Amino acid sequence: MINNSNKLKIAFLVVKNIARGGGIEKYTLELGRRLVARGHQVMVFSMGHYGEVAPEYAGMQVVKVPCLRHSTIEKLSSSASAVFQLIFKGEKFDIIHLHSVAAGAFAPLIRLGSMGRCILQMHGIEWQRTRWSSFGKNMLKMFEWLSLKGAHAKTAVSKTQCNFFQAQKGMDMRYIPTGAEIKELLPAKEILEMGLETGKYILFASRLVREKGAHYLIPAFQQLDTDFKLVIAGDAKGEEGYKRELRDLAGSDPRIIFPGFVEGQALGELFSNAAVYVQPSEIEGLSIALLEAMSYGNCCLVSDIPENKEAIGDAGFTFQNMNVIDLRDQLATLMSTPDLRVAVGKQARERVLNCYNWDKIVDDFECFYIEQAKVKTY
Repeated sequence: MINNSNKLKIAFLVVKNIARGGGIEKYTLELGRRLVARGHQVMVFSMGHYGEVAPEYAGMQVVKVPCLRHSTIEKLSSSASAVFQLIFKGEKFDIIHLHSVAAGAFAPLIRLGSMGRCILQMHGIEWQRTRWSSFGKNMLKMFEWLSLKGAHAKTAVSKTQCNFFQAQKGMDMRYIPTGAEIKELLPAKEILEMGLETGKYILFASRLVREKGAHYLIPAFQQLDTDFKLVIAGDAKGEEGYKRELRDLAGSDPRIIFPGFVEGQALGELFSNAAVYVQPSEIEGLSIALLEAMSYGNCCLVSDIPENKEAIGDAGFTFQNMNVIDLRDQLATLMSTPDLRVAVGKQARERVLNCYNWDKIVDDFECFYIEQAKVKTY
């Protein structure tokens, strides 16, 4: 249904809250609003229980869908709701962009209904995440199989994932990465109320789930004799047990701060004034939080998993994944070398500008979409 002016009708399935969600939400917002600015029509299907959001946001139409409110099945159930709504309404799209295998599992049904060309975007290899039981991993492998078989075309946010699917599945994936904007540094104002000083704290900012590795960072930090503070910023629904574990690890250490979910001005200040940003994750796709930290010129210390190493290149530092002692030692070195932190932070900022530029990413997606939309078969 693409017209001669190459203006597309695009649907994204599915996000939590386009206005204030995590990585996938941020990706959808940055990509979607730029597509709207280029004249395309964008509809985003969103879960309804992650806070209110207007029916139109940043020029995109937002459609709420019901789902089962449990972290293990909310993506699958909300994706099912979105697809059945499309079937019921009989609405057609040029492109249906499926985030992850929970939405991708419905690609065969979308094809059967000739609703549009399905683009599967992989943000990580879901079944490798440590949170899942054996049953959950097997279900995710089945969803992955359905997604890969059903989607018309596939893309992944890291070269590591593209290489994995080529080697393991013989499947070609278009590499289109995550992005970030170069940010203006903000002076410390709101974060002063947290008891923080510029350049005197270590920052972790992510969802508080086990695979993000905050339980390695807290004991590593506690072994340091320092007046620096550690900020564990973030939250996650359905992870009360893990959040209690983190607070238990922190104990009565007054240097460790849990501000919860932070956004807006306060989040910008946290990134702008940190001494070191630490990402101790066990598994990633290509982390938007890490790229955000780099875009502020942070000195970044990350676990040495392939996706993190791909993101930072030579513009950051690594420690051995899941190794508390190595993390402690690397932190100690960086905390004692402020000139090195500043120099590497500048390199990180430059790397984001050159490699993870949103405008270039949107160019790539627009070409990808138009290429797919010109194919007449569903």
